[in-house]
Amino acid sequence: MRAALLARIRRFRRADDGLAATELALVLPMLLVLLLGGIQLVAYVNASRKVDLVVRSISQMISQARPPTDNSTVNGLVNQWDLHFSYDASLVLFPFLMSEAKRQGKQWWQVITINYASIQFKPTAATCADPTDQSACYSAGVVWTSTGTTQPASGPLYRRCGATLIPADNNAAASPTTLPRSLYGPASVVVIDAVFTFTPTFGARYLPSFDIKRSAYVQPRYAPLIDYDTTGNDGIATKCP
Repeated sequence: MRAALLARIRRFRRADDGLAATELALVLPMLLVLLLGGIQLVAYVNASRKVDLVVRSISQMISQARPPTDNSTVNGLVNQWDLHFSYDASLVLFPFLMSEAKRQGKQWWQVITINYASIQFKPTAATCADPTDQSACYSAGVVWTSTGTTQPASGPLYRRCGATLIPADNNAAASPTTLPRSLYGPASVVVIDAVFTFTPTFGARYLPSFDIKRSAYVQPRYAPLIDYDTTGNDGIATKCP
């Protein structure tokens, strides 16, 4: 009896047939979590880059507006078609909008917010004490702003007419009520703000969504200011009084 028991113990110690299966059962859940998490991380990074590309590309398009050939104004002019064209270009730059819109049961232009604004700086003081920071000597006012583009469910994010934009630190997060203080000076600037809500494909019911916010600030290339031509305006933008 004792010999038989010892033999069984020796066979049990040598038996490793189920060891690999046990290890796989323990490790597989962690591997799956790492795999799916890595896929979502790559998707988030790609979405962030695409949103950044969208604002930079649109700002370049709008900033290149030229004055009219009849010399009726020295300012560059854009109209509703320019805004619609540049807005639609975001679908080429960020094709993921199509699949995300299908997943949410929406149109592609409803899953991203893109706001336009032209900002003009006006002097408030004759001289500046600090030549490297002119935000104390200039005020920033909205010349025209996009009021007809899709806005987030949390509320409109376009830069409102009549609002005085507050200078903020250059590294501060973008806001509809602020501008980086390094922009202030005797000039104007085109501002493009975009917000895209990234929702994880896997575990969306349990994982939170993330807002990807990007802004671009570009000075006009061929005119002192980019103005808005309201002829035939369909409401995509509003010219401030």
